[in-house]
Amino acid sequence: MHTTHEYAPERASPTTTRNAVSPMHVCLILDNTSLTDTVVQALEKAGRHRLTVFHDLGELTQSTLTPDAILIGLQQFTALRENEPMVYLRLSRRSRIVVVLSSRELLDAAHILAFADAWVFEDINVDRINELLDLGLEGHCLMPKQFLSRLGVDEIRLTLLPRLSEPEFETLRLLGQGLNNRTIANQLDLSEAVIKSMVRSVLSKLHFRNRTEAGVFAARQQSALQQARDGRMAQQHHQPLSRSA
Repeated sequence: MHTTHEYAPERASPTTTRNAVSPMHVCLILDNTSLTDTVVQALEKAGRHRLTVFHDLGELTQSTLTPDAILIGLQQFTALRENEPMVYLRLSRRSRIVVVLSSRELLDAAHILAFADAWVFEDINVDRINELLDLGLEGHCLMPKQFLSRLGVDEIRLTLLPRLSEPEFETLRLLGQGLNNRTIANQLDLSEAVIKSMVRSVLSKLHFRNRTEAGVFAARQQSALQQARDGRMAQQHHQPLSRSA
């Protein structure tokens, strides 16, 4: 048996009551409690929603509720799409699905976000959740302006640099100099086959379409890459040496 929490909207003033429409029923299943609390507070502030909070995906899939919108965390949505495709189809036919994620997850999640009706970025525009829900019900999505420029996408990729190994990071920097695999291999004292593999890994981890796009990014962000490299070296310098037993 699953349980849900109901959040009643604030009492409206007489003027608001005269102009009121039926309250929107919104179900929430987000990736962490802190985010849930933030979104609930923002929705309650508007005083025009009926809220149901689910604790896990099982509660959502077993529910017979028919909400106007489902606010769902990226991890939960990914699990729903991959593990419960028929449940996803059932839910998407009766409710608008709005995915809540962070901006740094955008490139990783691009392949799955197309299956949602709208997106909300917890670190950018979650405070506008009521407006975004209204847009989502109409089939629209408000994209933050920084994602509409190449520099905005660059900023996301810069946050993903820590996922690169040291050789991969150096390979990316050298791609920014327009070097081919053989020259990069010579500079890093590695085989050309290894460099070819690392280029593929860089493209995958940072979501580049090809090596040219990666090279343009590296050339455009030379100073940021140098700062990241200096940070890596400083971190390695301060790591304590392990002692043998």
